[in-house]
Amino acid sequence: MKHRLILPRWVLLLGACLLAHAGLAQNFPGIQYSAAVPLAPGVVAYEGASTSPRWQIRVIEVDMTEKNVNLVPVRALPGVLERTSTMASRAHAVAAVNGGYFGANPAQSYSHLQIDGVVLDRTVATRPARSVFGVSANHQEAMAITRLNSLGEEVAPFHPQWSRVVDAIGAGPRLMSNGAVDVRHVEEEFDAASGIDATGRQPRTAIGFNATTARVWLVTVDGRQSAWSVGMTLDELARLLQDLGAREALNFDGGGSTTSWTSVAGVFNRPSDSGNTERAVINALAVVPSFLIDNTDTEFTRTGTWSTSANAGFYNTNSLFAATGTAQHTATWRPDFARAGLYEVSAWWISSGNRSAAADFVVLHRNGSTAAPQNQTLDGSRWNVLGRFEFDPGTAGHVTLTSTGAAGEFVSADAVKFVLVEPRTPTPPTREGWVVR
Repeated sequence: MKHRLILPRWVLLLGACLLAHAGLAQNFPGIQYSAAVPLAPGVVAYEGASTSPRWQIRVIEVDMTEKNVNLVPVRALPGVLERTSTMASRAHAVAAVNGGYFGANPAQSYSHLQIDGVVLDRTVATRPARSVFGVSANHQEAMAITRLNSLGEEVAPFHPQWSRVVDAIGAGPRLMSNGAVDVRHVEEEFDAASGIDATGRQPRTAIGFNATTARVWLVTVDGRQSAWSVGMTLDELARLLQDLGAREALNFDGGGSTTSWTSVAGVFNRPSDSGNTERAVINALAVVPSFLIDNTDTEFTRTGTWSTSANAGFYNTNSLFAATGTAQHTATWRPDFARAGLYEVSAWWISSGNRSAAADFVVLHRNGSTAAPQNQTLDGSRWNVLGRFEFDPGTAGHVTLTSTGAAGEFVSADAVKFVLVEPRTPTPPTREGWVVR
């Protein structure tokens, strides 16, 4: 028996919008692209193939105007390397590609990595400043590529939006600038000794983006498999990204590390290591269905008197605080969910000895409201899980912090994020909601 697949409206719209690239291939008109497979609101994956040269291409395309999705750098656990698929699953991602360069014995990063504003790794000291991709915290509306040295310092020319970057992942070299092919392997010293092989055809991984259209492309090209795919030079990779619509682009680690993963297909490409085995790497860039609200976002509202904290350790721009035991003050984080599902809800605050030991967080969700008091004297400047809750599409669900508590204490309101752990079927409408004909 054949079953008809009924797709949600957001799926149909994504498929129509994100296949617009297919008619724009000027550099490689021989590449044929498959239909896009929706992975989440704002995210699709598709394949490209060419017979001459023999290429197998995998593309994950992200619409960054969708606030229910974020690009999240993920690092392997301390002291080890991990597969891209493992890191992606831990982040509850729907897609991911491998990221920066690394050494295996011992496991160590050679590329810049910054997560939630904290620099975890820096460009290897034996090489010059290398290119890094970064995104801002406020719904990632700012994307940028710049060069950072081994001290984590930006090297001229400075990118005007780099000060807004909270998450960043580096590798190199740069592939595109302002819409033009701009392969900087000489400037960034990716010579033969580096193993990059800029002018030879190799397996490749890259990221490209177009700030005007708010699109991001995570691209892999298989190689070292003559009957399957021969790989690309860096120049060919840049021109492929140009065809897709990117205006800025950065090369990631390639060769046997090249991996594209999706929650639908698993490992989406054919890695070049023996048996097409996925290689363990140092970090990855994951696409995560999540809604992150900072206290500077429009989805954040407050009542009463809140002041800006002078303490360090805030998420993004700043943090707010209010006194307890006086008039009631409230802070509310209200996302507009695209999908019904089970979400992990986490909050970020600045801890201090004068904070409330039972900050009054309440989560309103599909099944009611749940108190989730938090000790804000501890665990500041990190994500703290409030719990997992079911939410329906729309803006009914939210998190509220109220300034209840003993006089002389304070509560901290900063950022809250909602990460989709498992999709759910939306709640059926009540009888009054049905249209009777």
